Amino acid sequence: MENISYIALSRQKSLRSMMNNISQNLANMNTTGYKEQRMMFTDWVAKNGDAPFRGEREISLVQDISQYRDTTVGNIEHTNRPLDAALSQPDMFFAVETPSGTQYTRNGNFTLDPGGQLITNDGYPVLSDADQPIFFNEADGQIEIKGDGTVSTDIGQIGKLQVVTVDNVQRMIVTGDTLYRAPDNQEDGVIIEQVENAGIVQGALEKSNVNPIGSMTQMIDVLRTYQSVTRSLESENERMRNMINKLGDIRA
Repeated sequence: MENISYIALSRQKSLRSMMNNISQNLANMNTTGYKEQRMMFTDWVAKNGDAPFRGEREISLVQDISQYRDTTVGNIEHTNRPLDAALSQPDMFFAVETPSGTQYTRNGNFTLDPGGQLITNDGYPVLSDADQPIFFNEADGQIEIKGDGTVSTDIGQIGKLQVVTVDNVQRMIVTGDTLYRAPDNQEDGVIIEQVENAGIVQGALEKSNVNPIGSMTQMIDVLRTYQSVTRSLESENERMRNMINKLGDIRA
């Protein structure tokens, strides 16, 4: 295969990864607390020992090596629902209990189950700073969630939401659209610490930080680039076919 084909195919692979990434972001542009995923690329120099000339024995290709999250805070949208809670600072998470252990989310769209337990919209119990679920009684009214996470009603204090800060969010493992867990490998470990005053906004939700207009523009650019690379491959294939046919005619 000619060098131009190797280079074009590597470019197509990277563009497909970019398109999948953009599609995922657009699918979650209305997901509360979702963080935009972005791609990381690098040049990859491959050896080509069969090249006739020294200058052609290295091929510079494009390789997608990883994804990273944009951790900027999304728009805070007021809902006036007393159980909704938004984190106004980056790199902070609510702690929730899942079948796989404690995990973390920025989606503060909380509600109550039939037993009065505070849960996420996925049904996971929201944890207090004492690592315990939070329960309300039928008589509780006028729910208040203070900036430091203290939860109270007109009867008295219920508990305090467990909010943690993570020193390296990029190392957290994504287990859902807005759910994360700490890595299993200790070498990739992160420091997770409880926050005393998280700056919680009651009656509000943090919207996704995806820019839909920017993402749509990027998607169009990726599509056009992919089509251009495809045309280049088709032109190169046609050139090779013509060359082979002409060599065949000469030998005949």
